[in-house]
This record gives sequence, structure tokens and C-alpha cells, in this order.
Amino acid sequence: MNKLKRIFKVGAREIDAPLPNGSLQENVDQLMVNFPMFRFTHILEVDGIPQSDGSILYEVELPPCKTNG
Repeated sequence: MNKLKRIFKVGAREIDAPLPNGSLQENVDQLMVNFPMFRFTHILEVDGIPQSDGSILYEVELPPCKTNG
């Protein structure tokens, strides 16, 4: 199996996938442990943007902040 480098971009921060041999869902599940914002978003394989170095970049869209009033 090819090692596919995945990078998750949240705002200006780029986070490398914690499980290089894991699936996209396994990586997202692992990221949820340290980054709770991943619980509130959906990331699909087709969302990946191929990079010139062969990695795949996933831009994570966070839900809007809730306000009262």
C-alpha cells in the first residue's frame, strides 16, 4: 500500500495526518482526540487537493460560531 501524505488545513494551521498508513476516516477519528473541531465537520476523499509534492491537502471548513440574540 502506498503511503499517501495527508495534510489537514484548519485556518492558517496545517496538521499532518497522525496515521500515515490509515484511511482518511481513521485519521479524522484520531485527530478528534486532540482537535475537537474535527467532530463538527465532514471530510470526504474527493475534498482532497493534490499538491505539487504528491501530498493531499484537505481544507477543513469549521462551522460558524453560534451567538445568542
